[in-house]
Amino acid sequence: MISIALVDDQSLFRAGLASIIARESEMEVAAEFSDGEAFLTSLDSPEQDPYDIILLDISLPGKSGLEILAELSSFGKELPPICILSMFPSSFYIEQVKKLGAQGYLSKNCSEHVLCHAITVIAQGGMYFPEETIEAVNPSLFSTLSERETEVFKLLTKGLTIKEIAYELQISVKSISTYKSRLMEKLGADSLSDLYKIVVVC
Repeated sequence: MISIALVDDQSLFRAGLASIIARESEMEVAAEFSDGEAFLTSLDSPEQDPYDIILLDISLPGKSGLEILAELSSFGKELPPICILSMFPSSFYIEQVKKLGAQGYLSKNCSEHVLCHAITVIAQGGMYFPEETIEAVNPSLFSTLSERETEVFKLLTKGLTIKEIAYELQISVKSISTYKSRLMEKLGADSLSDLYKIVVVC
């Protein structure tokens, strides 16, 4: 039986994942966490049985999934393999999560078959990273964006407003509006819904 820990702040998404996993006879959700701190605490608990795999969301309240992953890499003891979950295309993070020690990366838009296959592969000691990134769909699509435009794109597709992004990045609302206009023009997007469609390609 593959024992799985889910770390994601969206309760409905966790419930959906748990429902899918429950239909698999060789898998079970051993624990669920809505933030990284609670998950990290569980690793030191003598009452918690070891997990076979951890499904870790990138976007978490407090410490992000990437920060949690970085902490785990210096934990000083053997840990179960980690598969990153994200709404963002793998091209944004795949190299970074590999360097931080993740064994897999899954889009939140992946099929049930892909999810269960990836869990099995990773739990058995393998790695699972999507072969097709969003650049493979359009090689020049994201190469034209500056680093700041890419940051704004990520935050826009997380649902943040212009003012919230300005606060997050500590720059003016006017600057964020300019970055938004530039990146939408470069990506051929006429609206925010077009940006969301680009995200789900992967």
